[in-house]
This record gives sequence, C-alpha cells and structure tokens, in this order.
Amino acid sequence: MLAMAAWSPPALAGSVFIAIHYLLLRGASGRIEDRLGALVLEASAAAVLAASLLFGRREMAATTRAGFALAVASGLAVAVASVLTFATLRRGGPVASTGTIVLGGGVALSALLAPWFFGESFTTRRLLGVGLGLAAMWVLGGES
Repeated sequence: MLAMAAWSPPALAGSVFIAIHYLLLRGASGRIEDRLGALVLEASAAAVLAASLLFGRREMAATTRAGFALAVASGLAVAVASVLTFATLRRGGPVASTGTIVLGGGVALSALLAPWFFGESFTTRRLLGVGLGLAAMWVLGGES
C-alpha cells in the first residue's frame, strides 16, 4: 500500500467540505441575491474561524505583516469568486460543470503560476495533471 503524504489527509477532508459547500451553494443560488449570498457565506465562515481562534488550540504560528496582507488579498479574491459562483449557479450552471470550471480552472492556473511565484518545480507530472484538469473542465463544462 502506498503511504500518503502528510498533507494528503487534510486535503482529502477539505475536498469533502468543498463538495458540501458546492451542493449547499447550488441550493442557495437563485434563492438569495448573489452578493448577499456571498456575504452570508463569507460571514458564516468568518464566524466559525473566529470561534476556533477564541476557543481552539492556543499555540499559533508566527504572523507577519506580509502574511496578513496576503491573506486579506486572498480573501478579496475568494469574495469575488463567491459572487461569480452564485451568479453562475443562479443562471443554471450545473454543479459538476461550475465546480469543475471554478475550482479546476483555479487549480490549473495556480499550478502553472506557482513555479514562477514560489519556485516550485514544473514537472512532467504537473503538466500532465494540468492537462487532465483542463480535459475534465472541457468534458464537464459542456454539460448543461
């Protein structure tokens, strides 16, 4: 049996929550205005995270000014993505297509850009993974 990398279990668990997120987001779309839906989504996430900071483990990694600024910028990007995802689903985008394009497209772009931003290696395996992700976006993106 192949051993999993230490980062794999939380990544797999995260994928389960992303699936739950997309199903609930699909149910909410069209029942709440896109921007308000994104605000409620982000506010509820912020409330859970604030509670975990207040009541969770007390040991925390060091926080830098640059880290804080980058987290804010990332949050802004997620906010825009949330509004656009609500709009996509409200307009009838199937969950499989929307999720694949939004997340798959983001993963493909970040996989292509990460070597330049963070010095990650650009391997044949990475290129194959991006290609397969783009193929999945093409196949599922045609579903209506």
